[in-house]
Amino acid sequence: MISSESQAKRKATYPADHQPGMKVPEGGSNCSKCEYLKDRSKGLCGNKYFVKWNGSDKIPGDINSYCSDWFESA
Repeated sequence: MISSESQAKRKATYPADHQPGMKVPEGGSNCSKCEYLKDRSKGLCGNKYFVKWNGSDKIPGDINSYCSDWFESA
């Protein structure tokens, strides 16, 4: 296990085309499988960090083929 002090010193790196939220292939991790999905019929997310980044709680895509960095399996 990595100590929290060691983790704090590391910085995440992402590919140039990475977005904090983006369209993903169906079948993998996606909003429909996430613990933060607060309203399936309206496509609303309850994660405060996603809402801050996105500017609203409305998921900007099909919940079966959209995912964000804040995904947590339900």
